Amino acid sequence: MVSNVWQSDAPQSRSATANDRLTVHLALQDAVRICYKIWTWGQGDDSAKQDQGSFGSFNYTSLRMRNRARRLLEHLFAAENLECLETVIDIWKNSTEGSQSNQVFNLLSALEASRPRHCMPALFNAIYRRTNPATIDPASKSTMTISLHDTDLVWFLVEYARTLDDDAMDEIWQDCMVFLKDLLTNPFPHRQTLPNLLEFAAILGEKVDNTNFGEQRRMRRELGDTFLRLLTALFTTRPMTFTEPAAPSGALEKIPKSDSNHSLNGAAESPDDVVSILASIVPNLGKILVEPDRVLSAAATISTNVIGPTLRAKGFPDIVSKSTMRLLLELSRLHNNQKNWKKDVGDAFNDSKFFGMNLALAKDDWLPLLRQWTLADKEKMSEIVGRISAPSTAGIVFGVGATSARLEADRKTQLNLRRIATLILASAEDAFVADLSDIFGKLAELLAASSTSSPSSTTRGDIYMVFRALALRTSAIHLGMLWPVVNAEIHAAISSVVAPDNSPASDTYTNASILQACKLLDLLICVAPDDFQLHEWLFITDTIDAVYRSSTYQPVALVDELSDELGAAVSNSGFQLSSVVNPVASGSSRRPLLGPGGINDDVSLERKDELVAKVLRPFFGQLSIFAFESTYAMGRLDRETCVSGLLKDLFDERSIVRAL
Repeated sequence: MVSNVWQSDAPQSRSATANDRLTVHLALQDAVRICYKIWTWGQGDDSAKQDQGSFGSFNYTSLRMRNRARRLLEHLFAAENLECLETVIDIWKNSTEGSQSNQVFNLLSALEASRPRHCMPALFNAIYRRTNPATIDPASKSTMTISLHDTDLVWFLVEYARTLDDDAMDEIWQDCMVFLKDLLTNPFPHRQTLPNLLEFAAILGEKVDNTNFGEQRRMRRELGDTFLRLLTALFTTRPMTFTEPAAPSGALEKIPKSDSNHSLNGAAESPDDVVSILASIVPNLGKILVEPDRVLSAAATISTNVIGPTLRAKGFPDIVSKSTMRLLLELSRLHNNQKNWKKDVGDAFNDSKFFGMNLALAKDDWLPLLRQWTLADKEKMSEIVGRISAPSTAGIVFGVGATSARLEADRKTQLNLRRIATLILASAEDAFVADLSDIFGKLAELLAASSTSSPSSTTRGDIYMVFRALALRTSAIHLGMLWPVVNAEIHAAISSVVAPDNSPASDTYTNASILQACKLLDLLICVAPDDFQLHEWLFITDTIDAVYRSSTYQPVALVDELSDELGAAVSNSGFQLSSVVNPVASGSSRRPLLGPGGINDDVSLERKDELVAKVLRPFFGQLSIFAFESTYAMGRLDRETCVSGLLKDLFDERSIVRAL
């Protein structure tokens, strides 16, 4: 018969000696906390709160109290170094402001008993006690009365090492090397802290580079070997997964550890944290590894395990984060490292999902990277232009197969046109003047497409985006060959607004093409290239008649004629003019009418009547007066806004044809 089934296990009793020892340790911790509080009294915000009349007395009293607290802390650290250090780390972990956490490091540097040669071995013991306690002497074990994880301790180790003087390396070098080599014999218990330990090794390399103690060559080689082994162990013991979407761009910035809430256990807990650490290390690989071959080996390891899997993952581009882009950009800046990063960038840029990239990442990170990519290989533009095939009507048949083939051709052409526009935006002004004739020749071929050719006239909107990119990044002197074709295209596209349904013009110019033609005209009026100014009277009224029209006035400009025909005459929309045009036109810079601050262009392109009512009618009715007032306001061109507007259109997957 089984008895005592429901009896709970009684807690193990602690001996009287253990209880006494625990009481002493708790009292010691309280003493350290009180002394620290006294030592920091009058520092930071406390000093600013004091009355100016008693400021001198306050300084004298606080100085005496600080000195007494420091002497007491010296005795406490000398008696129980490990327990005192863990208490200080706990204070640092729970500090909520950067100034408070910095005071901890100031305290450690002020105490003789907590010099780096004493603190580092104690820190390593505390880490081992939580990851692999069997490897340390029982007499030097921590009592574990403070709730600290190994991640907290390693994070503190990194921040502490960062605050040390370069000369302190002479004291701690041997202990640090023994610790790192020892954990590499069995890195698995330390897998959660390996990214931070790698950062710790990198900090050692930077500081040793600034000193000349010991046998420099042997030490640097020893550190290089250890660093490469840590890097290999990082990817071996905790393989990274790339399935979660990246955080919004505003939340992607790495928070400096010294300014963040330390209660978050600052070790790397996600792939993005690991990537952030790697991105901060890569610029200093030359100092850490010294030899170029080792630097390239480390870069190749990082590219193989982080960059490549990220850019080729199923979740691309959603999983690409700000940290990933920063890491990729740092890798691209390493000397002789083109082989490792150029292929990754090329694969990502040529991925059909690339234009679903987060707009902020595209503007802030991808454009600088693509600029470096094109500088490393000047044939990239010619290669992309060569992929575009001329429209063809040969062999066109009807049915699902023909439609699918046409849609696929349209999609490929759209993507290549957007790649051309993106590279032009990413590069310096006039970077592709040598390729301009080839680009223009290919665009002229595509403009001959009809609604039934392959590729079809659906690609016209993307052609206009390339024209916009050229207007922003090419000097007017090189664009002379474009104006006859551009003027004719804008005129035909905008005129098709009033074309009957199912007419050739209506079939050729889709809603997206018409909107892009309007944006092209808007941009050209805003940028005002010299040769285009000779022809702008064809589209807008550029005289005083734009503002004050006589009773006998007959519109000559295209947009004014369309404005009258669509029932959006300027005289009937005075309220709209004052509420929409004036804020933009009277600003300190010249911006397009369509977009932020002007007419909202973010509308559905499914229905033409909605596009006309919400965008085109206000645009035609206000463009002439807007251009007139913008010109005489003499504001500087806001090129950044123009580029942002074009990027928004380029990285909008909704306007790309979907294949069947």
